[in-house]
Amino acid sequence: MSRRSRASAGLLVLFLAGIVLGLSALAGCGGDADPFVGLYWEPSTSRRVEIRKDGDDYWLYYGAALQPHQATRQGDELRISEPMGGQTVVRKGDEVGTLELETGGKTTLLKRLQQHQ
Repeated sequence: MSRRSRASAGLLVLFLAGIVLGLSALAGCGGDADPFVGLYWEPSTSRRVEIRKDGDDYWLYYGAALQPHQATRQGDELRISEPMGGQTVVRKGDEVGTLELETGGKTTLLKRLQQHQ
């Protein structure tokens, strides 16, 4: 095998390794993302819902006033205590990019909005 052939083969191996590493990195990006954090729209009320995470704490900002409500994660749910003693629960929806918001015995759908940076 000539020097040129070995160099070409080496470049091909490096190129293919780069592709494999790049695809692995892309596949890993979605797996570590928090399923709750983001900006959502509640179609039934046309309200905006934003969920943020600060350290281990979650904060839910709801409606036009965007008043923060502290949430606690319990497994695959976020629980927000209401002033009168009840709880609001947020859990993953059946479709990708959706959450379910349960409050006062009523469940509504939240759809993820695209965030532009």
